[in-house]
Amino acid sequence: MRVGGRKVNPLLLALFVSLSIVALSAVTPAHAKGGSSPYSCTVNVTTASGNFYVKTTVNAASGYNLPGPTEQDNVNTYRSGVLYNTQSVTYAVTSGTMTTSVIIPVPTNGAGAYSFQSSILNSKGSQLTSCAGTYSL
Repeated sequence: MRVGGRKVNPLLLALFVSLSIVALSAVTPAHAKGGSSPYSCTVNVTTASGNFYVKTTVNAASGYNLPGPTEQDNVNTYRSGVLYNTQSVTYAVTSGTMTTSVIIPVPTNGAGAYSFQSSILNSKGSQLTSCAGTYSL
């Protein structure tokens, strides 16, 4: 092969191209994959007047903001491992910590172990974080 009027060994050219690609990839910005999410949540459950009051608090880690402009909290309630109730709340993001509440009726034969699983979705429907709480009657 000729480059600039000179004959160049194909192996030398391949080595130069390979090293150029490696050098370029070393300076290309990379985003971390895996690791933990900068978002977290907690679920707090209380009961009164025949209802569960499920409060979910969503936090952004220091240096991060909740993505907004809206988020959705999907709360699934399980009674003894069986899906009992589903609630969904959409809210506008106004700070780095948001709290949502849902009211779930206690069944008439309410004794049992309950699990409340909250999934927080961004406005595009991607899950930001999830958390769970339990309550026994």
